[in-house]
Amino acid sequence: MTLLCIDKDKLREIENQVKKSYPSECCGLLIGTNASEKRVVDVRPVQNKNFERAHDRYVIERGDFEKVDREAVENGLQIIGVYHSHPDHPAIPSTYDTEHACSWFSYIIVAVEGGEKMEIKSWVFDEKKKQFKEEEINSYE
Repeated sequence: MTLLCIDKDKLREIENQVKKSYPSECCGLLIGTNASEKRVVDVRPVQNKNFERAHDRYVIERGDFEKVDREAVENGLQIIGVYHSHPDHPAIPSTYDTEHACSWFSYIIVAVEGGEKMEIKSWVFDEKKKQFKEEEINSYE
């Protein structure tokens, strides 16, 4: 099982965004390093551009992705993944998530029920098997 390391404060930032956006899906990018270990050092919320199906789909606009990518590279970092919420749905990848996955990213999915109760899981996409595998999350202070 692969491992994603993330600061507890960054996880709280994601949780706060999930609560604020409920009942719509929120999304953002995970910034960090992917050398000896996968480590998230920053999270960048981006607007979900899927206005018609915001309750169960997210879209990150290319321009938003490129802007965050440029800023990450300028700081010696890279985009290592995406996070999004699943309002009133489990923290497992949907068929839509699977159809749009990249094998080099981590995907944090936050299940949120009623705007409060949360479950957080991370996933990586296995290109050969065309399916997600759960990734362990190591949150630290």
